[in-house]
Amino acid sequence: MKRLILLAAVLILTGASVMTVRLAYFTVDQDGGAMILSWETEVEADVRQFELFRKTSQGSEFHLIATQTPRGIGQVYRYRDSQMYRSPASMVDYRLEVVFTSGVRQQLGERKVNYTSTAARRSWGSIKAMFQN
Repeated sequence: MKRLILLAAVLILTGASVMTVRLAYFTVDQDGGAMILSWETEVEADVRQFELFRKTSQGSEFHLIATQTPRGIGQVYRYRDSQMYRSPASMVDYRLEVVFTSGVRQQLGERKVNYTSTAARRSWGSIKAMFQN
């Protein structure tokens, strides 16, 4: 009986250690009217896909915006969210999750960013230009 319990514990621990992802970084940067999400993994085992979610200050829930297939450790993953120009939101939350081959999900990171639409920046620039000599 003890041997069976020990064997079960070893199998559980071995299986849990195989499903692993550790991020080197996860960043969100604004590029004009788009947001650039990028990340890199230091450890990446048994990954089915990465999923990116977005929530704006007007919404209460995260919505899936993209999936990425795994490419291996040391590879830089990038996604350009060019749909932000449609949003009047000032705060945007992004979440990165991993889905393992077993179907288990894990949240890897979340970033909050201030978003200023290009229309607002252009309008402010026009107003400033009217008062300059």
